[in-house]
Amino acid sequence: MPDPQHVLLAQELIARIRAGEFGVGDRLPTELELCASRSLSRGTVRQALGHLEDAGIITRRRGAGTTVTAPSPADGYHAFVAGRAELLAFVQRTRIRRPVSNVLVADRGLADRLGVAVGSEWFCVSGVRELRESSGPPPCWSELYLRADLPHRQMLMSGRFDIVNLIRQRITQEVSAAEVPAAAATALGVEKGSAALVVTHRHFDMDDLLEAVGVHVHPAERYRVVTSVSLPVSLSGTGPRRAVSCPDQGISEPTRQ
Repeated sequence: MPDPQHVLLAQELIARIRAGEFGVGDRLPTELELCASRSLSRGTVRQALGHLEDAGIITRRRGAGTTVTAPSPADGYHAFVAGRAELLAFVQRTRIRRPVSNVLVADRGLADRLGVAVGSEWFCVSGVRELRESSGPPPCWSELYLRADLPHRQMLMSGRFDIVNLIRQRITQEVSAAEVPAAAATALGVEKGSAALVVTHRHFDMDDLLEAVGVHVHPAERYRVVTSVSLPVSLSGTGPRRAVSCPDQGISEPTRQ
């Protein structure tokens, strides 16, 4: 099945940026120019540009056009991702140490865990995930499941993905609490049954069929999410407040200016 037009246009623009045709700070052609030059609808062009924006490659502002901000997706390691760029960075900056692979037929337990049909076949790669450029403790245990009828096993084994692989997919993310299983506990150097946060990514193709599932088990002491919440207007009506983050709770409390 050929890629839709918005994916093809996104791939073309990414290639042109990587080749240096558009540098950081340069403006891309306008939506109307892209529509006219390729006989595409404005909705298709906006969808393509949305892929690049989600990857951290461009910014779009009304009246200012579309500006290149990076020649490639934004870097950085994020266990809980906020977009395709962070998911790509998670994959590219980490790797599974000595991965073990096999083909599994989903029983009831695995089917419920992955959200797949009982009896479906999956190619599985599992192992400790480590940062490529760090000697610190591994952040998590990963299990990657690819639908057995798909041809991308080598890519899954190597972990060599590109942003163009991700713009074809709809990706969901789920975070849940669990205990570290025995095999993962030994490999991670933590106590069996200790607390963990599990981040699950599900990848759907353009027909909305599930292609792959990534399950990442993080020991609780190696995982945290910190957010700040700003309150633009004082609840008492006496003036603005400034939000101060409280990392231990992952929340914010307002203080008066």
